[in-house]
Amino acid sequence: MSVENPSEPPWGGGQEMTELESTMWRANRHPENSTQGGVLEVLDGTPDWDELVAWHRFGLEQYPRFTQKVVEPALPVGPPVWVDDPEFDLDHHLTRVRLDGAGTMEQLLDVARDAALVPLDAARAPWRGVFIEGLEGGRSAYFLVVHHCLMDGHGSVQLLADLHGRDRKAVEGATRSTRRDGSANTWAVAAGQVVGRARRAPRLATRTLGLAVRALRDPAGSVGFVGSVGRVLAQPQPSESPLLSSGARTNWQYGVLSCDLGRLKAAGRSVGGTINDAYVSAVLGGLRRYHEAHGEPIGDVVINMPVSMRGNDDPRGGNRFAAAFLNAPSSVVDPAERMRVLRSQVQRISKEPALDFFSIVLPVLNRAPVQLLTPLFTGMQNRTDVTISNVPGIRHEVKMLGVPVSGIYYFGPLPGSPVMVVLYSLNGSAHIGINCDGDVFDPSELFAHLQDGLDEILALAGP
Repeated sequence: MSVENPSEPPWGGGQEMTELESTMWRANRHPENSTQGGVLEVLDGTPDWDELVAWHRFGLEQYPRFTQKVVEPALPVGPPVWVDDPEFDLDHHLTRVRLDGAGTMEQLLDVARDAALVPLDAARAPWRGVFIEGLEGGRSAYFLVVHHCLMDGHGSVQLLADLHGRDRKAVEGATRSTRRDGSANTWAVAAGQVVGRARRAPRLATRTLGLAVRALRDPAGSVGFVGSVGRVLAQPQPSESPLLSSGARTNWQYGVLSCDLGRLKAAGRSVGGTINDAYVSAVLGGLRRYHEAHGEPIGDVVINMPVSMRGNDDPRGGNRFAAAFLNAPSSVVDPAERMRVLRSQVQRISKEPALDFFSIVLPVLNRAPVQLLTPLFTGMQNRTDVTISNVPGIRHEVKMLGVPVSGIYYFGPLPGSPVMVVLYSLNGSAHIGINCDGDVFDPSELFAHLQDGLDEILALAGP
């Protein structure tokens, strides 16, 4: 439950995974088709290690989901469930490393990337924390490697905003062991899934029947929904650029960019758009510049843009998003016109009644054998050239045990596209995490062109 409001449902939702989370868990093939990412926090100092351990124990008491593991049902008739891990040991999930030499940002990103490439143990709680000391200027960092089934970007904001609101006094006394004796509960829950799933199996048929009844009651609306499904499922035409080949997606390379959030917002406003229009257009401009430098035309690229479907009544944490696919205007040279075209596309697709259509078909897919589910899921992902996400983050300054957090960067995996870019805002700044396939791109060159694309957009904000 929430620290602020004990009456709220538990963080992360109920015992069962949602259908979306089930798909991401079962289709995960790390690292080539991964649903495992990480959140990097850069700190303006170095917290005390013992206090950091106590802070984790405090957080685990407040958010018991992070002491639970995933158990598949005994029969394949429904989603996996979360159960207490009787062998949970914080020492397995929290490690401490020190950077060698100068402790540059590049070294930090390499350490974070290497940590993210290590598969999470499917038999344990699916997360790992790495405290990284020795960053230049007396700074440090904390990297949370986490499976997507635990939370999406908005869920991470809820988690971090709450935990960083706790000062040192809040974690005093949080030193009791987080090793749990829940073996009886674990097996009871796992065994109970057979009966429980069987009782709930008619839900899928009931939902299908409900759709049919709604169609009879509102034929015009149903025809419109069917038409929307066709548009949502329409296969965008990926770029023919040889520089955007899919690659093996196992050679992850991390990069970061930052800018003032107010200037990015002003750039979007200059053409009647939003922060997101400016940000996505900056990424598109950077990709176009990369192609120009290599003498290759780019055309319009297909982007996968996650759209939050989270409502006020949805549980905190967990996942609630839909994927919007569109042919983004990377071929448009003028940055202002590029934002206008993109704005029109985003407005059109965000109004599609069937944008979250996959939430209807996922219950069917999740009852298919994993051997069939995985290629279906990866096939859906593989129709993109780049994944671009925008996470509205924390609006105020936050601290970890009294040490200011100067930046938060979210690094997604590469399930289907050779590059993923995520904007995570914090206290008036936009922090952009980039993960690209080093077998497809020259990473340092790509990062430099993405910086140029960002500068080009920011110039529209004026002085």
